[in-house]
Amino acid sequence: MYVEDDEAILQETAGFLQNYVEKLYVAKNGKEGLELFLDKGPDAVITDFEMPVMSGLEMIKQIKKRRPETPIFVTTSFENDTLYLTRAIEEYGITQYISKKSEPNRLLESIYDYFKNDEQFHFSLNISSSGRVLSIDRRFAFFLGYGEEELLLEPIERLIEPIPHIHNRHFIKRLQDEKDIEYAHCIFRQKDGSDLLLSGSAKFSTSNGKKEFVTKWRPIDSILRSNEEIKERLIKEGYLKSLMKFHAEVSQDIVTAFTVEDFLKGFVEKLPAIGINGLGFLMLMEESALKETFFPSNIDIELDSLIPDFIDLGDLKNERLYLPCFLAAKHNQMVFVDDISHLPETELKKELVKKGIVTAISIPMKIRLKNSPSGILTLLFRENHTFDKEELELWQDIANTAAFGIESIKARIERDELIVKLDMMAHTDKLTGAINRHRGMELLEHEIKRANRYRHPFSIIYFDIDHFKKINDTYGHTTGDAVLVKATQTIRKNLRATDSLIRWGGEEFLIILPETSLGDAIHIAQKLRENLEKRSSDIPLPITASFGIASWKEDQTLDTLIHRADTKMYEAKKMGRNRIAY
Repeated sequence: MYVEDDEAILQETAGFLQNYVEKLYVAKNGKEGLELFLDKGPDAVITDFEMPVMSGLEMIKQIKKRRPETPIFVTTSFENDTLYLTRAIEEYGITQYISKKSEPNRLLESIYDYFKNDEQFHFSLNISSSGRVLSIDRRFAFFLGYGEEELLLEPIERLIEPIPHIHNRHFIKRLQDEKDIEYAHCIFRQKDGSDLLLSGSAKFSTSNGKKEFVTKWRPIDSILRSNEEIKERLIKEGYLKSLMKFHAEVSQDIVTAFTVEDFLKGFVEKLPAIGINGLGFLMLMEESALKETFFPSNIDIELDSLIPDFIDLGDLKNERLYLPCFLAAKHNQMVFVDDISHLPETELKKELVKKGIVTAISIPMKIRLKNSPSGILTLLFRENHTFDKEELELWQDIANTAAFGIESIKARIERDELIVKLDMMAHTDKLTGAINRHRGMELLEHEIKRANRYRHPFSIIYFDIDHFKKINDTYGHTTGDAVLVKATQTIRKNLRATDSLIRWGGEEFLIILPETSLGDAIHIAQKLRENLEKRSSDIPLPITASFGIASWKEDQTLDTLIHRADTKMYEAKKMGRNRIAY
């Protein structure tokens, strides 16, 4: 049955098919097609998608409900059909899809490839032991170009020209032996004079004194095809296993990747190893636009310059929106094209054709509970690639896992940043940004333990802002706070990365100097004192501090070390302030 609403296409294709099938039924919409299917029960259905009254997709759905084994061949145009086609494969398992722009022979080849291994291509022929045709099934007679009645009681030589075989004599001579024939090759002569090579077997039987052979035949190329299909099946199984392995690796990468960029770069680099004879790339989405693209490093196609970093999916005038990757993003559906030569003429299409790309598929990377995909996975194949339901489901699962990975890594990074932020808030003085006293005590205890274990030197500097009470009383607490902030900024700028500045309380601060001897600590304190005295003039009064220095001594306690530095700081104040004591 052939269903097509375009009159010109219907006439042309139906006229072609009429020469190759026993009976052709035609319909102009899905409703007519369904009624015709229920009435006539055709062996196969060829249909378009976009049709009035009832769409091809709805018709397929109804047919598959009633006879799930019916082979469905879909002829596609582009854009809308690709969306329907993906849904039909995923939900109903259509047999094959062919572009309407392809030669009619391609449609015929697809149908023939499907049926020649089907039981309908296993022909029956009953022959008497004397070598005359007793009966022939209707399909076999039609296949040879005859009506059933034309061949009855005709000598088998009218149909068969046996081929000598190393393991068996001529088929006709062997009939005289009245024994089963397990295997034979014969050339059958068709009514139009052409030859057809078939392989078959014969079962000898005797009933009511009547001797006959029941023979079964099938096209020889279907035998070869069966062997090829076994090989193809093994290859496909290996391919699907590699897809499942890839899926597992992608899931593992979500845990180990530090950034979304690392994760996606690793994803596209692994794609060629699957054995897709092509390549893949990822496009990330930001709301309704595609933004940022990831390609494998060994890509030999100039996609980077042809696919923009950002494209507005709402710009209907942009010809690029008719490419699969953008259609998939726009409609949030899987989109594939079996022959990219039928795509609109764009620079990207020209580049793909030049590099031998034949088939393309773009898959939305979906996250549950989100209305829009996180991105689009596009695969490009250098040979015609037919997808089945299992493969499409695997690829969609992989794309969804990638989307989950993106969201998970983003969430993990945000969580880690929040933890760091909360940790800083918990251990940082809110006004000055210096480490608070609680955290400072922990750092000092850690440094004491390290010094006791490794006998490495370290020193501390205890300093106090000079005349700070007077500043507060004279200028107010707002100015006092500004002085503390300015002093902290100045000190921090002049410390090493390993040093820690702690607000010990009020205007008092403590600095931990790991791996620092007393001499080095004196030098650092002098530098800090000078820079604080020379600070910028955005505070309208002088800022100075008095510094006390103490270096750790073996087996010295934390309290003793702090007390020594505090005592030295008060000595500096007694000496006139803006001084260093040690």
